[in-house]
Amino acid sequence: KFLDELTPKEYIQEQLAEHEEEKKRKKAARKQARVTAREREDVQVLEEHNAEVEALKNAKGSKRTDPKVIDQKKAEFEAMQGQRAKQREREDKEDDEWDPDEGKPFEVPMYFTKPQQLLDIFAALEERNLFLIQNSQETEEQLEELKQKLEVTKARMDEETEQLTSQINSLKGAISTEEAKAMALRERANPLKGQETEQDTESQLQVLNKRVAEVYERCNFEADSSLGTLMMLANIEARLEEYLASIEKMPQDEVEKAEKEKEKERRMRIREEKMAEYRRAQEYRIKRNIEKSKAPVQKKTGKPVMFRAPPLVTRRRDKDVKEERDSDEEDLREFLTE
Repeated sequence: KFLDELTPKEYIQEQLAEHEEEKKRKKAARKQARVTAREREDVQVLEEHNAEVEALKNAKGSKRTDPKVIDQKKAEFEAMQGQRAKQREREDKEDDEWDPDEGKPFEVPMYFTKPQQLLDIFAALEERNLFLIQNSQETEEQLEELKQKLEVTKARMDEETEQLTSQINSLKGAISTEEAKAMALRERANPLKGQETEQDTESQLQVLNKRVAEVYERCNFEADSSLGTLMMLANIEARLEEYLASIEKMPQDEVEKAEKEKEKERRMRIREEKMAEYRRAQEYRIKRNIEKSKAPVQKKTGKPVMFRAPPLVTRRRDKDVKEERDSDEEDLREFLTE
């Protein structure tokens, strides 16, 4: 049993194929021998029948044979030929079903005839086992490395997730603060909120549409009066995404340099706008003072009204009032420029 398991399958298949060929050869040889014997038998029987018929025909005198006897002999010969044919059919069937092994199972000849064959097989199995063991060890090492990488990656991802979560919470808090600040600035900038008429809302929408149209044209779009404000904003957003994608493909140092130049230009523009606004305010104050100086002086007549007990007023320092006013104006200006 043990040696049968070690026997190569190719050898077993080869022996079985040879045995099948041997069985076919034996069957063919048996059929050929039977055919040869039948041919000799047919020749012998035919010669004996012909000789007997001729002898009966050649009989003379009182021994002359009746033709009916000859016909009877021929009929007997033909009947015998029919019986022989049926017997031969049975014999052919027996030859087809004949088993050269006589029902015994075929035993493959022993493959191992020399001790060296077993030693060679054991050496090949040992080498194969060593190869499999080496592959198994390498696979285990790779698996261990993958596990370590997975743990490191998981720890890093968890840390990044915590950082992102913290940043999101911080941003949410900052957004809430900025929204509250923006709401306060809106209320301060528009103290008559809630009293706006439909006409004021329409005028504001027209101004907004005009500003969006100006930005739309600056983005190298052709002016189209049929487009609404939302459609123009969608096109501007798409164009900005294209520009941002192009900027990502540019060298980083050139992008930073361009950003610094644009930031410098923006600051210069804001400074110029502030100076222009300051000049306009200064001109307005000078104009108002001139008009006041040209106005006729109204002299008061009679005794001035005197308060019985003027209320006590805690005066704040001009510096604190000015700083608070400047801070409010700066917050309002930043909100409007955004």
